[in-house]
Amino acid sequence: MKTSKKYVRTISAALCSVMLLTGAPALAETYATVRGGGLNLRQTASLEAKVLGQYPTGTWITIHEQGDTWSKVSVDGKTGYMMSKYLSAAQSTNTMYVRTNTGIGLNLRTAPGMNGKIITSFKPGTAVTILKKGSGWYYVSVNGQEGYMSSKFLAAQNVSYTKPVDPFTATLKNINGGSVVNFRLYPGMKTKILATYPVGTQVKVLEMGENWSLVEINGQQGYVSTYFLKY
Repeated sequence: MKTSKKYVRTISAALCSVMLLTGAPALAETYATVRGGGLNLRQTASLEAKVLGQYPTGTWITIHEQGDTWSKVSVDGKTGYMMSKYLSAAQSTNTMYVRTNTGIGLNLRTAPGMNGKIITSFKPGTAVTILKKGSGWYYVSVNGQEGYMSSKFLAAQNVSYTKPVDPFTATLKNINGGSVVNFRLYPGMKTKILATYPVGTQVKVLEMGENWSLVEINGQQGYVSTYFLKY
């Protein structure tokens, strides 16, 4: 039986399609973290390409295609390219840490997005268990509570604003000439003020950092500027 050229072409195309589908499995997504400081996410794989965002050390990203020089990635709901040499393979652990540049606590919400109801908030450095990764939001567990957190404020490495010290007594002062010092819930100038205390008040210093210190006043713990401590 004579086979038509059209029939042969049809069969060949079908076989090629099958080979493409079965012979080239899709690359599995992997995760990595940024290292070496702020890393640019670019629109294309070029140093001249538009910068879509910049991400600090510890930022968790999704790798779609990994190359020797550039990798196609997703982070904070954006997809672009990052230089491969500044990406480290993410550890198998699902633990991440709250990281907010201002020191303000990170909200745990009932749904992904700013419209999700706030359940509570957690201070910087709080350990978070990642249950499911999404675009811009992760479903997490924190201290027995589950909900959603913005992924851009979660880091694979703990960023500590203060370090524990042997507790000691210090006195509040105000280098700006004021008569009181703000006692805050978290480190940072924009965080909630729990109370104000007059200059000369004695406090117990529990942790210290370059800019903020964790102290105890009248049995309550909070933060004051390290510059406002006399010791």
